[in-house]
Amino acid sequence: MKDVQVWSCGGGTQSGAIASLIGTGELPRPDYALMINTGREKLGTRPFVDGFIRPALAKVGLELTIVNKSDFASVDLFAHNGDILVPGFTNISGTVGKLEPYCSGEWKTRVGQRWLRSIGVETATVWLGISIDEMRRVRSQRLNWLTLSYPLIFIVRYTRSKCVERIRADGWLGEIPHSACWMCPNMSDSEWLEMKTSYPADFASACDLEIEVQKVDPHFWLHPSCVPLASVDFTAQFSMFSDRGCTTGCFT
Repeated sequence: MKDVQVWSCGGGTQSGAIASLIGTGELPRPDYALMINTGREKLGTRPFVDGFIRPALAKVGLELTIVNKSDFASVDLFAHNGDILVPGFTNISGTVGKLEPYCSGEWKTRVGQRWLRSIGVETATVWLGISIDEMRRVRSQRLNWLTLSYPLIFIVRYTRSKCVERIRADGWLGEIPHSACWMCPNMSDSEWLEMKTSYPADFASACDLEIEVQKVDPHFWLHPSCVPLASVDFTAQFSMFSDRGCTTGCFT
């Protein structure tokens, strides 16, 4: 029984470096390159995916397969029991707390696993684009048919800055995005401000989503200030929840 090699592409900086390394043969060609479309990916991600990642993979005859969340997920914003899946902030108790990040598991992890099963994969090793400066994100897999691999850590030992250097050395002069959903509460204030300034349509969608969720839970917020996203001063300093990076990926 063949162990299928699957690269889980996030569409951001580390993914760009992995694509480059695959294209030059410095990393072996996987059987599949897979990217989950959550339907809420930042607009800035797609130009990099189409302009850099796809051409790099094409050098070794590898196509990037886009799997739509809507085809395999069983839930969207809310779980079957009504819980919100987005890890926003809540002030229901009078103090600010943070909700659990169930969205990545439901929108990416389970979607990727169901897609693999749908094409007949029985065992797989899944590559994740986590660099050596993100060791806190490394984890083991609980499913006996999936093994996780971290090529940027255990093969080439790349930091995020090294990933940027690699992409620039390959000739990409455009934006190198931080891949995320446009309403992700884990974004820093600088990321929110950049989105509001450079991608106002994404920011407007995030504001609309916050209002939509508040129809069910009026104590839900996308920002730790617990004020409407459209009114947040992203130049202010917020010390709460400073480590707000997303810790999960497609199959973790």
